Amino acid sequence: MDINVSAHGLRLDPDTDGFVRSQVQAALQRFDDQVVAADVFLKDINGPKGGIDKQVLVRVRLHNRQVIATEIARTRLRAAVVVSVRMAKRAVRRSVKKSLQKHRWRAQPSLREVTES
Repeated sequence: MDINVSAHGLRLDPDTDGFVRSQVQAALQRFDDQVVAADVFLKDINGPKGGIDKQVLVRVRLHNRQVIATEIARTRLRAAVVVSVRMAKRAVRRSVKKSLQKHRWRAQPSLREVTES
């Protein structure tokens, strides 16, 4: 799984970069075979003014070409990262579960095939 982190309007120091990467890796490691890449975009909406202005967008690309995106804004950057990554994990879990159910449903023989045998 490829993890890309970029920041707009704020400084991306190594500690923050490591924190973001570890959060994404820990949340999505269970789905490593389904996830192609995860992109995390960090943004300070208002600049140095303060307030609820730290925005985090997490975009996850899956092998089935589906893209899942979650976005959240909080006062603190790390809190926004944690919440957005958690939301992305839930969405990926739902998508993978749905995909597996469709695959299992298609693999089952039809009623006609069962009665003819």
